[in-house]
Amino acid sequence: MMPGRVQHALLWAHRWFGLIGGIVVVLIGLTGSFIVFYREIDVALNPALYAPAGPEQSVTLAEVMHAAAAADPAPIATILAPDRTWPVWIVIHSHETTPGSYPNRWTTMVDPSNGKVLGRRDYANAFALKVYRLHFTLLLHEFWGKELVGVAGSVLLGLAVSGLFLWWPKPGRFWRSISVRKNVSLLRFVLDLHGAAGFWALSVLLLISITGVGIVFPDLVRPIVGLVSQPTPDRLPRVEMPLPAGTPVLSPDAIMRRAQEVKPGATVAMLNPPTATRTTWRVQFRPDGADPAVRSRGAIWLDPWSGAVVHDRTPGTMSMGDRYLAEQLWLHNGATFGFAGRLLVFAAGFAPLVLFVSGAMMWLKRRPGKMRPG
Repeated sequence: MMPGRVQHALLWAHRWFGLIGGIVVVLIGLTGSFIVFYREIDVALNPALYAPAGPEQSVTLAEVMHAAAAADPAPIATILAPDRTWPVWIVIHSHETTPGSYPNRWTTMVDPSNGKVLGRRDYANAFALKVYRLHFTLLLHEFWGKELVGVAGSVLLGLAVSGLFLWWPKPGRFWRSISVRKNVSLLRFVLDLHGAAGFWALSVLLLISITGVGIVFPDLVRPIVGLVSQPTPDRLPRVEMPLPAGTPVLSPDAIMRRAQEVKPGATVAMLNPPTATRTTWRVQFRPDGADPAVRSRGAIWLDPWSGAVVHDRTPGTMSMGDRYLAEQLWLHNGATFGFAGRLLVFAAGFAPLVLFVSGAMMWLKRRPGKMRPG
């Protein structure tokens, strides 16, 4: 049992942090539920963009890039390989962006069966992606939006932990404390609902809040992870042009073949062509049989002239700390645990709404002068 003063202080903090930060936490929770299945929702809203003419994969990577460049001459930043959810090639073009604003990206969808362009669109402002941005930055990219979301995640973590201490039942009353009774007063019903919802969603909310804070504030979490397993710093591998000058680079298809030779047990999920700051090809992999929401798990960087592996950051070469940091996003959306994990995260996204409404009702009912007979 906690001393009375400690319990009173904890209750005060739990109540006021919940009331003040609750609106943002609720918004993040609801948008989080949406983006658990945002790719499936995007397909349902835009079926023509994801409808290849046939099931065959007969188009080469070079042909995909050529078709995308003909539709949009802007530099290619990322190429997404077809998968079960998005069964087309998706080429992301990097357009000029106003300093401080969200990156200006456009996508070109290419049919993998015949190489035809299925359509183009503003990637960042498509509906499903805009909800994703709302969750991640509150649409305040240039106004510390991501950091505000990270703070809201910290608030959620504090509310979950403090709520657990405040809820902790007396011996013999555990099952009663996690159920909602019938034929009771409104206040009693709201109290039961608040406690039961908090208990049943607690473990998922803790996972969501901890990983969310880690995604937003990696430099804060990295030293903590390092107490268990030391992570290695990320880097942008560079290689210099070989002699003689003018040595031709390998074709995109040669890079694809080389990546598949290096990691024969994995599926190529994304490719990033060389840029001015990173003169290597970056190839990301998805494990065979993984949930489609696990977009990538590990990457290698290849020399564009020789195809040599410049840097390997796949699970087999990473420390436990590196693997946790790389897995945070898939833990955050439940994809690590497959479809069932995503369903749990989807349901848990509604818990902040239930807790906020029930908490506000308790506060309103219990304020001096607002008490009513049961």
